[in-house]
Amino acid sequence: MKFTTEKSQIVDSLQNAAAVAERRQTIPILANVRIKALGESLEVTATDLEIQIKTFSSLSKVEEEGETTVSARKMSELCRSLPDGEKVEFSLGNGKLTVSSKNFHADFATISADDFPELEITEEQSSMEVPSNTLKRILNKTSFSMASQDVRYYLNGLLLEINGKELKGVATDGHRLALSKSTIKQNKIEFKSILPRKAALELGKLLLPEEGPVTLSFGPSYVDVKTDTLNFSSKLIDGKYPDYEKVFPSGEPSPMIIGKETLQSALSRASVLSNEKYRGVRFQLSKGALKLTANNPEQESAEEILEVKYDDSDLEVGFNIGYLIDVLGSLESEEVKFEFFGEDSSCVIKEPSSEKEVYVIMPMRL
Repeated sequence: MKFTTEKSQIVDSLQNAAAVAERRQTIPILANVRIKALGESLEVTATDLEIQIKTFSSLSKVEEEGETTVSARKMSELCRSLPDGEKVEFSLGNGKLTVSSKNFHADFATISADDFPELEITEEQSSMEVPSNTLKRILNKTSFSMASQDVRYYLNGLLLEINGKELKGVATDGHRLALSKSTIKQNKIEFKSILPRKAALELGKLLLPEEGPVTLSFGPSYVDVKTDTLNFSSKLIDGKYPDYEKVFPSGEPSPMIIGKETLQSALSRASVLSNEKYRGVRFQLSKGALKLTANNPEQESAEEILEVKYDDSDLEVGFNIGYLIDVLGSLESEEVKFEFFGEDSSCVIKEPSSEKEVYVIMPMRL
């Protein structure tokens, strides 16, 4: 194998592959990426046996076709550190992959590509096209609410649901819930599948923020996402996702509208003096005003009064500051709408003019 490429043609592929490759693995080859030069293109593959990413990029020149596997982390870090616009030559010989540029030369240890465990999906899948930016938005607007290492394994993932003209993403860790939805082309496919946490996070980074089509294919236990330059496959979580509709509070809401940046900076200040373990903040609402209070076991406290649009009865409720900051960071409007349903009920957060994203946060006893 021998080929020449520019740094810009390969660096993204290697970085994306390195994020999927398993570093803390007892099987050494899973820490490697497979590099395959074929025709005038380069195929880079990485897997941790649950997720597989395969990227395709064009090459400047291929003198000899071939394939091998090499450390994902080392190769990614090396290519990233090369000067922009640098031409890089790769050549395989005597079990070493030699990488050289104008004044640089390195030899990497390799493992034969024959031993690389590529995911083979043989099950029947249903396919449909969705815009790349739509799927990316849904993943990024909800993934922060997924659980991490919860014994309820189905919460350590993100529910993707298609029903006719609507694509939904839902994530919850039992204390908060994020829902994002978008209208897509009418189709006859209906499914609910749970993407694992790592797959949801990586796919959210990989997809382009453009309207180009992405082919989404679902089977009973795998999902495939394909574009012209990417083939992403992941096992699905086998489990029943909870009925998230029941999480939404019922009754007549008490709405409050506040400037997003105003609330973000106030919460940031309050978090400095909140209890480090519980991260609680108290909301005290009265007509036209919101009083934020935070304190900690060292008898320190912070208090701030903010001007809001609120015209209902007085209300006092506590929340986790971190959850509020996460939601505010994902909203794009200048103002944020809160809907309160009493001191012991969850609150709903969304943009005043949109129902595309809806967030639910459970109250805290402070």
